[in-house]
Amino acid sequence: MIRPTWLLEAGVYGDELEPVVAEVRRQGMECRFVTYREIVKGPSPLPPGSCAIVYGTYPTVRHAMLKLGWKPSGWCAEDNLDCATYYPHFAPFLLNSEAEILPGAAAIRDSERLFRTFGRNGRVFARPTSTHKLFVGRLLSETEFETALAPTRYDPETRVVVAAPRALGREWRLVVAGDAVVAASQYAEGGTRSIAPNCPSAVTEFARTVLSGVKWRPDELFMLDVAEAEGELRLLEINSFSCSWFYACPLAPVIEAASLRATASASA
Repeated sequence: MIRPTWLLEAGVYGDELEPVVAEVRRQGMECRFVTYREIVKGPSPLPPGSCAIVYGTYPTVRHAMLKLGWKPSGWCAEDNLDCATYYPHFAPFLLNSEAEILPGAAAIRDSERLFRTFGRNGRVFARPTSTHKLFVGRLLSETEFETALAPTRYDPETRVVVAAPRALGREWRLVVAGDAVVAASQYAEGGTRSIAPNCPSAVTEFARTVLSGVKWRPDELFMLDVAEAEGELRLLEINSFSCSWFYACPLAPVIEAASLRATASASA
């Protein structure tokens, strides 16, 4: 049976990657560290057609997926992971169910209206819609808004989400493979980093409700981020599998799920 080689980008996660390396090797697969330069400039660590999973930053993973001919290379479906694409599918479950998506330059020009519509205590939440974020999504005051969104002026295609602020409690990352939640980890509480393995059963049930209610999938494997918000569970965002950290997710089912799908991709 074909087994994938795991290629982990060096210098991204530091010592936190050691348990990932150990689990990949425990499951009988090869695991190597690669650099961005190797992936983009060469020499290529594997020949075209190889069964490989790349895990690292967005530019590295996307280059491998688009240029190197490995199967599957990774799971980072750029267009599907854009908020403008997946928000309509998951609208009933979204934290930002009442939001506006518009070009960054237009948001700057129309900031007065946006703050009237979405402002709470003089602030709105804003983030880029795309996976390669030009600025970090956060709460912004009117005086900060233009400066924070300034990078979008140089790319008229860059769109942003503007929404009303919501008070968040705990936040969890769930690894989804197809229709199944295979692992979970808490990663924040009250906006502060707070990592703990697994999640309450209510969070898993919420995720299953989301997945059963929405048949569309952004990718074969992806991350579903769920948050407590003012007494209810809401879908915070969707992230790529190959460019998102696992936090304290149990690694055995994650590595197994990804490897099985890589094997199926290479064998097809």
